[in-house]
Amino acid sequence: MSDRLVATGAGVISSLGAGWREWEQALYSGARAACPSELFGPGYVTGEVRGFEAERWLGNKGLRGLDRAARLVCVATHFALAEAGLCPQQSDGDPEIGLICGTVLGSVHSITSFDWSGVVDGPKYVSPLDFPNTVINSPIGQAAIRFKLRGVNSMLCAGMASGLSAIGYAADFLRLGRARALVAGGVEELSEELARALNRISALSPTGAARPFAPGRDGTVLGEGAAFLVIESEANAQQRGARPWAQIAGFGSAHQASESDGVAPAIAAAQSAIERALARAEIKPHQIAALVAGASGHPALDEIEARALNGVFGDRLEDIPVCAPKAALGEAFGASGAMGALVATLALMRQSIPPTAGFESADVRLRLSPQAQPFAGEYVMVTTVGCDGNHAALILRRAE
Repeated sequence: MSDRLVATGAGVISSLGAGWREWEQALYSGARAACPSELFGPGYVTGEVRGFEAERWLGNKGLRGLDRAARLVCVATHFALAEAGLCPQQSDGDPEIGLICGTVLGSVHSITSFDWSGVVDGPKYVSPLDFPNTVINSPIGQAAIRFKLRGVNSMLCAGMASGLSAIGYAADFLRLGRARALVAGGVEELSEELARALNRISALSPTGAARPFAPGRDGTVLGEGAAFLVIESEANAQQRGARPWAQIAGFGSAHQASESDGVAPAIAAAQSAIERALARAEIKPHQIAALVAGASGHPALDEIEARALNGVFGDRLEDIPVCAPKAALGEAFGASGAMGALVATLALMRQSIPPTAGFESADVRLRLSPQAQPFAGEYVMVTTVGCDGNHAALILRRAE
């Protein structure tokens, strides 16, 4: 590891607000964003970005052809670059600044609408202006064009681990010296196609409330948004006078090889991802001061995550403050891991983990709370467990 990597800015837009300050205030207040959907009607409860108008932050120019996912990426990227003090769009661009983004489904609504139009109306009636939005990396391509990010531009699809994987990938890229700074995170848009699919497999909470680790948890609530960290070497940040928010200490990922033996392979893979992150950070489990869990209220996935954490931390697990932000944000798939990384960054800066919105009780040995929990320590871990077998963990360290 040639140099330490630090986050020097962040951008986010979700159901809790736009920009990290508004978002942080809502998160630490214990707000819960789930409400009857404006996009799909009162039959669905979602954590959507209500009244989303990207023009508020980006102006009207160049937005007409962008779909919802692309607009979410552009807004969050705008916030991240501004916070980090990077403005490549004011020049000819920067070939050493790039964008890495994780997603599960990308612009799935644009893709299905385009295909449906071609099947029902015929190829002659398909609008060529809609075609660019059907390419899965279109959102980050549009953001790169808008902000003149001429460096690496990659969209990662690693299931529920996509957001964390994008940050881990960006860290490796920077350590190889192939970029000066990278905007890394995740995006997911709400779509009727996704809502209907999850409803058919009974993955959504019929009560409209995500209750991570709760005894009566009955499913998740859909969320959406985009979140990004600006990551660069500590030396580069010092050179340009940027203030580090947190250090990227270690990332680990794993995939379960089989589903034929029940939940055991999933637990082993999730635990392996955590252990790899600890090894990469060169620390021991007892040095983790707080945890940001990926639990969403899904009965099976929450149990897998809890058992994996118990396998790593053992009896000490009950003493570690834990936050499950999806209770407030909903399940934002590719964006969730990136939002978890931002939660961990804010927690390190404040030395306090946010509340788990609506928390009353848990059926596992985890120290969750409906109030913010102070702690004293240098390391916070973010975990995610995926229904597709992808599992990941990211460790952030308090910036000096």
